[in-house]
Amino acid sequence: MKKVKISISAFLLLTVLSCVSSRSSDSQNQIIGQPIDTPEAFLPPDGVEFDGNSCKSPMTDPQDGTRIIMVTAQGGYGNYRVPDGKYGISGRKLLRLDCSNGKVIGIVRD
Repeated sequence: MKKVKISISAFLLLTVLSCVSSRSSDSQNQIIGQPIDTPEAFLPPDGVEFDGNSCKSPMTDPQDGTRIIMVTAQGGYGNYRVPDGKYGISGRKLLRLDCSNGKVIGIVRD
């Protein structure tokens, strides 16, 4: 078996990079705040019902008709892009909804 030499600085660099990679993934999953003036739940498109198996897009705010578009989904949650400034969300942030019922969970990083 051939031995591979690795310098301490290269080892430290690899360790730091793996930590940064996993930390940025975790930060995308964390709720970083709560939106303002959202409905209790968003509604799927006409003729589409919640089924517990998939996230729907676009979703609509029943209060004023604002449509939001899903960007990612995982584990029963969907992350949706909203118009800039709407619900107090701007920049690289998304609104997270429970895909089984359209209820608001919070704000996450894009």
